Amino acid sequence: MPIMILPDSSFTCTMEEILFMADIPSCYIKDFDAVVKMVDRDEGYILLDRTSFYPVGGGQPNDTGKISWDGRNATVIDVRKKNGIYHYITGEIPDVGTKVACSIDWDRRYAHMKMHTAQHILSAVMWNRYRAVTVGNQIHADYSHIDFHPLEIGQEDIGGIEEEVNEIISSGSKVKVEDHSREFIHNSIEVERIDLSRLPSSVKELRTVLIDDGKIDLCPCAGTHVGDLSELGHLNIVKRKSKGAKRIRVQYELK
Repeated sequence: MPIMILPDSSFTCTMEEILFMADIPSCYIKDFDAVVKMVDRDEGYILLDRTSFYPVGGGQPNDTGKISWDGRNATVIDVRKKNGIYHYITGEIPDVGTKVACSIDWDRRYAHMKMHTAQHILSAVMWNRYRAVTVGNQIHADYSHIDFHPLEIGQEDIGGIEEEVNEIISSGSKVKVEDHSREFIHNSIEVERIDLSRLPSSVKELRTVLIDDGKIDLCPCAGTHVGDLSELGHLNIVKRKSKGAKRIRVQYELK
């Protein structure tokens, strides 16, 4: 049976302060100031001393946005995590030491926040109902999908799944982020659902997302999330598709 862990539950080897990692309110940071620490004009990226731009990872796309300084501006078109958070920009590139004002494309970020939180709920429901493990997921602003295994369901099962997910959403439960030890995670989540061995042994603390204090979901994750399930609206399962033996892809949207 495949065993899954949401990737990037701990941002290691980074060189800057990552603002959105602190707690749920920090996920709502749209604007912030920073200082340019490193520039690569050939590759077209900069590193900042602090950032709230989310780098692509864990099935969640990167943020985009703007940076400005001294009456100049540039567009952030991609963000990647390497040994730091690399902000790829178009337009003029500021010099090292420049103080810049940064602004995140909020519509895009907020859509990803809602979709990612909904993914946690749907994954939890599918685990509880069918012991189906999330083995892949991809978030988009207007729709997202999750791959489950082992799973065998038909179209007739979709209504019940939707109903359970939306009942949870309508509860308006709170979402929070806490740092927990590997031991805590190991003792709190069924071993069939998560594989901590895929994380380097040097990672001792994991950023963990808890929905309703963990009663709905508890999972290591570095993604951005909403603070209240009532922000999600209504989840519709758009379609289900077989992706191989006992592997089902479920596509969903939020309305």
